[in-house]
Amino acid sequence: MNIVLKCPICKTVITLAANYGIESKTAECPHCHNKNKIKTYLPKLSIKVGTDLYQLHFGRQWIGRDCDNNDAEVKIPDKDQYMSRKHAVLELTCTPLGIQCTFEEHGKNPTLIQDMELIENDIIYLNPNDCFTLGEKKMYITNEFE
Repeated sequence: MNIVLKCPICKTVITLAANYGIESKTAECPHCHNKNKIKTYLPKLSIKVGTDLYQLHFGRQWIGRDCDNNDAEVKIPDKDQYMSRKHAVLELTCTPLGIQCTFEEHGKNPTLIQDMELIENDIIYLNPNDCFTLGEKKMYITNEFE
């Protein structure tokens, strides 16, 4: 699979082969020689909870309840506290088939993916518009970003 990028300076189209770790590499425009990290060109993913968006980044990130003494990267308000402080790990990586989003369950309360309950340490693959529930909070993977 190829990734098609457009130079932000001269708008020249650059085609690269998708591969593991490509997001951390630099691409140089063959026309104007502008250099940028490839991850700046790649589609952005977010978690959408109601009308709120939580930007995701490449690599591993903990998702959990927003509270004091929580070092999760994605903190979602949950006044009922059904979501664990560190409920799940979501990882974004670039592969030869495109951007891969994996999800590991670690919470004490149920996690549902498309209404199917996961057990601790399950690893599943998510796509944009997939619905998942942490505790009692329903959320979606989305291509929207801020």
